[in-house]
Amino acid sequence: MPIVVTARNRDERLQDVPIPISVLNGDQIATQRVFNISDLAQRAPGLTATTPNARRTGVSLRGIGKTSGNDNMEAAVGVIVDDVFLDHVGMTYQDFTDLQQVEILRGPQGTLLGKNTSLGVIKYTSKAPSFTPVGTAEVEGGLSTPAFKARVSFSDALVADKLAFRASVSVDKQDGDIINVNAAYGGRWHERDRWAGRFQLLFTPTDDLSFKLNLDGAETHENSNTKPFMIDPATLNDGSARTTTYTTRLSRGYFGGYKPIIGSWTTIDIDQALPLITRNYGASLVTTWDLGGIELKSITAARKFHFDANNDNEQTRFAIARGGTLVNTEQYSEELRASGNITPTLDYQAGVYFFKILTDTNSRNLFGKDAGAFYATNAQYNALIATPALLQQSLNNTLSIVNQHPVSTSQAVFAQLNWKATERFTITAGIRYTREQKTSTTRRDLSFADGSPLVSTGNANADAIRLAQLSTPYATIVGDPIHAGAVSWLINPSYHLSRDVLIYASASGGGKSGAVAFDNTGARRNVKPEKTTDFELGIKGRFFGALWLNANLFYTKVRDYQATTSIPDATSSTGYSSVLGNIPGLRAQGVEVDGALDVTKGFTINFGGSYNDATYTDWSTATCPRSYPTTVAVCNNTGKQIVGAPKWTAILGFDFRREIGGSGVSLHAFANDSYKSGHNLEQLLSPYGWQKAYHLTDAGIGIVTRIAGAETELSLVGKNIFDTQYTTSVNDFSNNAPVGYDGIGARRYIGVLLRAKF
Repeated sequence: MPIVVTARNRDERLQDVPIPISVLNGDQIATQRVFNISDLAQRAPGLTATTPNARRTGVSLRGIGKTSGNDNMEAAVGVIVDDVFLDHVGMTYQDFTDLQQVEILRGPQGTLLGKNTSLGVIKYTSKAPSFTPVGTAEVEGGLSTPAFKARVSFSDALVADKLAFRASVSVDKQDGDIINVNAAYGGRWHERDRWAGRFQLLFTPTDDLSFKLNLDGAETHENSNTKPFMIDPATLNDGSARTTTYTTRLSRGYFGGYKPIIGSWTTIDIDQALPLITRNYGASLVTTWDLGGIELKSITAARKFHFDANNDNEQTRFAIARGGTLVNTEQYSEELRASGNITPTLDYQAGVYFFKILTDTNSRNLFGKDAGAFYATNAQYNALIATPALLQQSLNNTLSIVNQHPVSTSQAVFAQLNWKATERFTITAGIRYTREQKTSTTRRDLSFADGSPLVSTGNANADAIRLAQLSTPYATIVGDPIHAGAVSWLINPSYHLSRDVLIYASASGGGKSGAVAFDNTGARRNVKPEKTTDFELGIKGRFFGALWLNANLFYTKVRDYQATTSIPDATSSTGYSSVLGNIPGLRAQGVEVDGALDVTKGFTINFGGSYNDATYTDWSTATCPRSYPTTVAVCNNTGKQIVGAPKWTAILGFDFRREIGGSGVSLHAFANDSYKSGHNLEQLLSPYGWQKAYHLTDAGIGIVTRIAGAETELSLVGKNIFDTQYTTSVNDFSNNAPVGYDGIGARRYIGVLLRAKF
């Protein structure tokens, strides 16, 4: 059966859409348990995801586009759910269920979509309300790990042919695979504890007019905010000794011979962290009006996102520091589209888009009684150890809060034409113009935890310890505002060699606006706009009646690539600070393949892969990794492989379903293996950031039959069945912390699933 996609805002066969797209349908999503961005990254060639937490979620296509932990930063790979763009990366950190399908579109988007994206789009489409009763219910229990997961959806008419609803809810609870050995605190970390729900109401007063109201919510309350420490190097890459390290700080007599946990994937020893909380809520109204020669569509939406992290900064059982960011975001959007035919051979889509997002973020650090002994320099520690009370007084109960309040508003007009020059040859052209206005403010407040003002300890060494950690407060600083315009464009010819074979080419340009930003001292440090140019050459076809094959060559060039990176910072306790900046140039080129083979009825093999030569074309003045001595200030990364960009990715899977004799009972089995070649995950290409090549394999087997009219399945399902250890994010060491793996993947999970569809 042909796959139907909505990538161009209308129903089309996948093989007729002249852009690179990967698609998962609703059955694949439900069967293979593809509910979040991380799961999706195992099913689409060239797609990678980093999900240590909501705020630091990053999604990239072809190794480009990852965002991480900066609330001023726009995503280069956009996520759209039921026609609504999710602007803050944290809004994508949730389970998506009751889905019709997911489409992954590669290359700049914007001449058809509300919000422009410079590298691609992930488009989720929920199942629509039905005027006849349909539903699903499933419950899953963990066998390898204590877990309870449930998903329910139901749809029916409230008024025949006029008013229908659809409701869905999901719960996901699973014990963590990291044990906190601190007996006074305990618990399992890296867990799952989340729920999500969606309610839709469809009103069709006439055959030509419809209104769809969509309400959704999702929350997590998880012990997930930890990053196992892996190595604390004693020397730099030139062989010189590091004078002060995490290990040497904790070897001080104050800590009584304590040995921190370094090098374990499964154990931590903490007492300062609290569960990480995220909340996602949204509402939208989609109005569609068919006027005959023209169809109008309005998408009105509002969303809220809340994130609250309280981390154990040093990951010990001592009261050293609790840090984390509190984020509250609101976004509002209105999109109005028109589509129709100008002539029998010329059709169009055009629209206007208005968008506003407001974010309030507070980066907090609360220090405990043991902080002074840990953060003191060797000289300060030796001067004060005879009076431990002063060591404790230096930082105990002190609080630093850095607030930022970015606001972004944009307006856009866009249009796209399809000219069917001949029966087989079509030329598509599109253009978009966007105006954006951005502002931001920042301030740093220092106080004791109860809000009272700081007072001197009366000791110069103790005060110096405090100053080094808290830095200097500053009143509200207004950033340099941005008022800018940008053009996106597309030229996309395609030719049908036959009904089932399409060849196409495309050239497109896009980008994302600059950012109003600040450095660690509050100094203004705006980021330049990012510009992307992309070229594609591809073929899509069905061959021999059973082989579906899509393949394309790509060349993507990015100027002034926006990335969060580290720079030397004498005012920071680690010697570095994280800033949003620009990398002058990078390029990705290669080939992608996506396909399926219908071996027999009920037996399909899916496959995909990509070769991606992604390198920095201009980054000759990069900050060196921390393994370099401070005398080496600049490293030339030109020509090196882009952070987080594996050269090779591959996907191979199958789905098998066949009735056992004439019993009415079918055997159902599936498997999916994804491969990523070795790549560096640390933002400055530290040698400690290398992730070796790895496979992830999911599989399941079960029986399917009909019980009381419902298709019922009992299955054994597994994720990462070979228990591969890997990470998707690495933090380099500093003088306060070892190398940390803060994006470790979920370990092996085996569960039993009971599902019914009616």
